[in-house]
Amino acid sequence: MSPSDGKAKTDCWRPPRQQIAHWVRVSGRKGIVVKYIVFDAYGTLLNLSSLLPQCRAVIGDDAVRFLDLWRRKQLEYAFLRTLMDRYQPFSAVTEDALDYTLAAFGRTLAADQRRALAGAWRQTEPYPDAPPVLAALSAWTRVILSNGEPEMLTASVRHAGLQPHLTDLISVDAAGRYKPHPAAYRLIVDRYAVNPADVVFVSSNGWDVAGAAAFGFRTYWIQRTQQPVERLGVKPFGTLAALTDLLPDLAP
Repeated sequence: MSPSDGKAKTDCWRPPRQQIAHWVRVSGRKGIVVKYIVFDAYGTLLNLSSLLPQCRAVIGDDAVRFLDLWRRKQLEYAFLRTLMDRYQPFSAVTEDALDYTLAAFGRTLAADQRRALAGAWRQTEPYPDAPPVLAALSAWTRVILSNGEPEMLTASVRHAGLQPHLTDLISVDAAGRYKPHPAAYRLIVDRYAVNPADVVFVSSNGWDVAGAAAFGFRTYWIQRTQQPVERLGVKPFGTLAALTDLLPDLAP
């Protein structure tokens, strides 16, 4: 959706159950009262390294550098489009970033090869800890908030087999602004009519954690790549090495 459309889009996916109870969990260890746990998708639940075989088929031994640049340009273009008020769906941003990366590596692809490589984002595999952690948190309303547009996000989650463990998928497409813009996080509080303090937010992306913390969510940073904390004036509530480290605080 572009900001000028004037209409928010509906859910991109819900489980078949008509109503799912919304729970309040009180953590005796931290003393937090929360109702909802929200996860980022790409890089948090979904392992972007699973794109390497497709990249390797195109670029060979430089696949790691190729994927790293593709991801960096994907995020950069999402951030810039939000600043420029020129929203495009994440799949289009991903394709533009792919074209830049191919040019940077001096490569061209046939249309069908380009389409297949861009489409690999819909076939990312889950991190091994994602399904069991989501299952262990079944007392929570478990939501994904992602920059992916509804079709792309739904395809990714279904391919990864995560849909049985989730209550809801929410795409920033409904806001026409990418995370970390506040309008993206506001989709959660508007959907569920809750205060930001009622929400636990989990991401492996430091910029995403900073945006969610600035909005008022209780944030956990999954520090998968051992990067330093972002210097943006906010810090995560918790910094963890893996999703499984959430369970001592949050699981029943």
